Amino acid sequence: MRKTTSINRRNEVEHIATCPLAAAMAVIGGRWKPMILWYVGHGLDRWASLRAAISGASDKMLWQHLRELERDGLLLRVVEGRRVRYEMTALGRSLQGPLAEIEAWSRASRIGERVVGNMPRH
Repeated sequence: MRKTTSINRRNEVEHIATCPLAAAMAVIGGRWKPMILWYVGHGLDRWASLRAAISGASDKMLWQHLRELERDGLLLRVVEGRRVRYEMTALGRSLQGPLAEIEAWSRASRIGERVVGNMPRH
């Protein structure tokens, strides 16, 4: 983990405050957040179903990202007795269109094939 100095932190905060893309990435950036938002938006609203769908994420990272998305107002954690489910807030639902556009771009550009093709082979 890199050490963050107060100057670096001030620069980061200023950048997020003045750059809309940086602000968006501060909230939805990360390896698993877009996938969590996509799956919750498409009905996978329980921990076990999200864990199965996002098999590469560790339990710790999945929990952390769910908490951050809740903190940032994109997801709502709903407790029903002993069961917990997640649902999109209005702000989270507003991302479904952009996520669908990214998915369509990925399919059209076949970027997944390029990424996989460029991965080192062991």
